[in-house]
Amino acid sequence: MKRWNAFWFATTPRHSIGAFRIILCAWFVEDFLSFLPGLDSLLVRPGDWLVPSAGLLWMGRFLPLLEAGDCLTALRVFAWILAPLALLGIGTRFSLIALALVNFLLRSWHSSSVYVSHASILPSLALFVLALAPGVRAWSVDALLEAWRSRRRGERFLWADRLAGRPAAVWPIHLILAAAAVVYVSAGVAKLRWAGGDWLSGRTLQWYLQGTAGKKRLGDSTQFFVANRDAPAGVKFRDPWGIDRIANSTMSTSAGRTVGSSRALCAAFSWATLALELGFAFLFVLPRAGQYALLAGAAAFHAGIGALMGIDFGGWAVLFLAAVDWNSVLRRAGEFLPGLHASRAA
Repeated sequence: MKRWNAFWFATTPRHSIGAFRIILCAWFVEDFLSFLPGLDSLLVRPGDWLVPSAGLLWMGRFLPLLEAGDCLTALRVFAWILAPLALLGIGTRFSLIALALVNFLLRSWHSSSVYVSHASILPSLALFVLALAPGVRAWSVDALLEAWRSRRRGERFLWADRLAGRPAAVWPIHLILAAAAVVYVSAGVAKLRWAGGDWLSGRTLQWYLQGTAGKKRLGDSTQFFVANRDAPAGVKFRDPWGIDRIANSTMSTSAGRTVGSSRALCAAFSWATLALELGFAFLFVLPRAGQYALLAGAAAFHAGIGALMGIDFGGWAVLFLAAVDWNSVLRRAGEFLPGLHASRAA
């Protein structure tokens, strides 16, 4: 029990949830540049194609559900206001809670049109963790204003120390990384359970990298519908034509097609992917250097997906930056800025 409590609730100056707030919110600002304008497509789709997700249905028990056209415009405005506020740390706690809820509603409406953006799922969960995390006001405008008022009252302190805040419980960092570990391990287990030999031999990866999946694309969509006119009525959904499921597709890059031409190379990448994903089961028992190596390997893995398959999972790699000792980095940066280390507390 002592180890369990220490794992979640020990305080440490090594991590900075405030610095990570800046990084994650910066990713959301960048992602909103493409995500929010893309929601216009929801407003012109037939209502039969918009089925509220489980999350929206759950929220509907407490709040009246609005039609997509009634709320999307307002929610997008709120998202553009809240993301910069949360990044800068202005009304930090409120802006984070509001941003997490608004982002959840927007992503849920987006997935209600069948297409699910997997790349945003983990960052969206991390945003909820941030909203409740202790120490999230570190390195914020709020903290800067508090420090300025303290200096006006005659207090003496290091600006960098005051902005970094007191050591906070480590549970937000561990919870974010644990959620990522569950997803990666589950993906590895799924590959073994459902693909088995086809994955280990490289055939599955080769099918995607050779562009075979892309031949079934409809327009610019990366997911397409599979219809079965003879399917029982109970398994058909959203139209009478027998659309009973969707399938993922990719547009392999030229580099991906080059790799896909070699079964041996595809097999090597397949084994490496499986080892990486299952390796996340040991994330918290590895020494710090081993943790950093595993997280760096996962970041390289997502960079490879982008280079070979043109799929951006940068938001997942951003989560790994939560493990960095940002307080040390920012204090070292402060040494080059005049005044930050000019005075000490008496």
